[in-house]
Amino acid sequence: MSFELGEHEGGLKKGAKYEAFAKRADGAMAVLAMVFLVVWSARIAFRDELPGSVRATLLTIQSLVWLVFIVDLVIRVAIHEQRWRFLLTHPLDVVAVIIPAARPLKILSVFASGTMLASRKGVVKSTQAVLIAVLLLLWIAAVAMLDAERGHEGAQIVNFGDSIWWALVTVTTVGYGDYAPVTIEGRVVATILMLIGIALIGIVTASVAAWFVSLTQGVEEEKEEAREVEREEITRQQLLSRIGDLEAKLDELAGRGGPGASGLPHLTPKPPSDADPRSR
Repeated sequence: MSFELGEHEGGLKKGAKYEAFAKRADGAMAVLAMVFLVVWSARIAFRDELPGSVRATLLTIQSLVWLVFIVDLVIRVAIHEQRWRFLLTHPLDVVAVIIPAARPLKILSVFASGTMLASRKGVVKSTQAVLIAVLLLLWIAAVAMLDAERGHEGAQIVNFGDSIWWALVTVTTVGYGDYAPVTIEGRVVATILMLIGIALIGIVTASVAAWFVSLTQGVEEEKEEAREVEREEITRQQLLSRIGDLEAKLDELAGRGGPGASGLPHLTPKPPSDADPRSR
């Protein structure tokens, strides 16, 4: 996750090399982030059910993916035109490299880059991105809490179902209190999730409100367009009627029939003639 603006918005000057590398690497990093999430989650959630060899394999895959993330960050810093500002605007990447316990948060950073790439292609809308980010955050917090709490004395969160329920209750700021962390690591995870939860509630509320406003505006715009078409049709009919009246008066003054005095065909029906030879 970054706080980076586009260059046209006064953001960092990335450079052509960085842009070319990001264009090639963002998609691959998003895929590897999902692989990391699945492997990390499976290793923790099913720790007691998986054989030791499988857990070792999952840990190896997780470490290899993490090494790719580190190499990706080093390359981006090396080719960026404003390296120090790049690090300052990507705090989550830096923290995830320095603190091993924060490694899962790298998934959110990679997801943010992938979402911006997809948004430029018209694939992901902002509301969809917020929803996906909330689901990812809930999943990461639940797995991290389970990893921090399980096996400690007095722990209440001892399985994945309990950790998911705790994450939902915490992020919505309901706070039932039926499950609470007892370890320092668990309380750190809970604090981060509560702070982010407050912000997410505001974002989701604003997104839903904007969606309702857009729907209302769309209906009003359609009604206004229909009224405008109706007004234009009435005006056209009135103009045609007035033109017909004027032509009839001009014909009467000119004392001749046929086309109107303007040279245009009559727009009003002719009156019945009394000189019909068949009536005599």
